[in-house]
Amino acid sequence: MRSFTPDAIRNVALVGHSGTGKTTLAEALLAEAGAVPRPGRVEDGTTTCDFEPEEQRRGVSLALSLAPFEWKGHKVNLLDTPGSPDFHGEAEAALRVADLAVFVVSAVDGVQPGTRRLWRYGAALGIPRLIFVNKLDRDRSSFDATLADLRDVFGAGVAPLELPIGDGDAFHGVADLLSDTAHL
Repeated sequence: MRSFTPDAIRNVALVGHSGTGKTTLAEALLAEAGAVPRPGRVEDGTTTCDFEPEEQRRGVSLALSLAPFEWKGHKVNLLDTPGSPDFHGEAEAALRVADLAVFVVSAVDGVQPGTRRLWRYGAALGIPRLIFVNKLDRDRSSFDATLADLRDVFGAGVAPLELPIGDGDAFHGVADLLSDTAHL
């Protein structure tokens, strides 16, 4: 990786409750950026961020991990955090150095306690926060219910930038409200 000036380096923390798909999202971002040839799978123990044998065996993140990649002239330090409350110290450490916190929320389970706690911590630090609604392709997923839950918990200011096209088995893309385009 080439050298970058400090103004071209971004630290992005992926945070949220356990099992929301933070590590899977990290894999997708790394693959899209060309940092890995294809995304690894938590179920197979092949992810970049969960490299410790215990993480691979359990299928969960146990420690904060760093996965750098280049994107549009910037170096992005992706910080994949464990979601278990037992390891929230790792997530809090990531939030202390993050330029942006991406909160991963399951469209099946909605806002869970770990996410609420970390949201308050991020707010106290004053860092920008973005919400990524994940698992829209799963049974029992509901973007509308999740959005209502997000607004109930975090306030009416929660506004979608993209809308899913379908839920559950019918999910097949997103409509970007800013560019007025669909990504199928």
